Amino acid sequence: AVGAPALGALVLAGGAARRMQGQNKALLRLEGRTFLERLAEAFDGFDERLISTNDASFAAGSPFVPVADRTPGRGPLEGLASALTVCKSDGLVVAACDMPLFSADLARFLAQAAQGHPAAACEDRAGRLHPLCGVYMKTCLPALDAALGQGRLRMMDAFYAIGGAAVPLGGTAFADSVLTNINTPDALEKLIDTP
Repeated sequence: AVGAPALGALVLAGGAARRMQGQNKALLRLEGRTFLERLAEAFDGFDERLISTNDASFAAGSPFVPVADRTPGRGPLEGLASALTVCKSDGLVVAACDMPLFSADLARFLAQAAQGHPAAACEDRAGRLHPLCGVYMKTCLPALDAALGQGRLRMMDAFYAIGGAAVPLGGTAFADSVLTNINTPDALEKLIDTP
């Protein structure tokens, strides 16, 4: 689309993965491929691909350029703000590294749905917002930095504060399962066993 904002891609992989017994969630495997490889495929059409991580080594060999937090220990909000600070794109389509079912179709759908909004995020059929699966424009950076400066680190609060739009999956071809995030070994087992 002419005049449409240029969007990059961001994978948020900064967490300590405590519930995963410290295993790096981006390197978990599903159907023979790591979550990171699956996300690289989902974001294949994007010129700029970033990954928020304080351990640059595991991005090696992937198409993602690592971005370290400006101030470590402030969670995904800091990861997002740090990436928006350095990205060349007008905004970023964002997925958490523990979302192995995130797809290229979902990335395109979000990019489309986000037009005209400072931010947009998926909402499942139960009405739950998934702020780590969305689009954030560079224009919302001052508001994100303000929230961080005040110690308000919850993604959900920041999302509403910047006037983010919920993008319902109800009525689309996407199943809510595209939003599955894997936080525990049990959740991974369940996903592998799902036919």
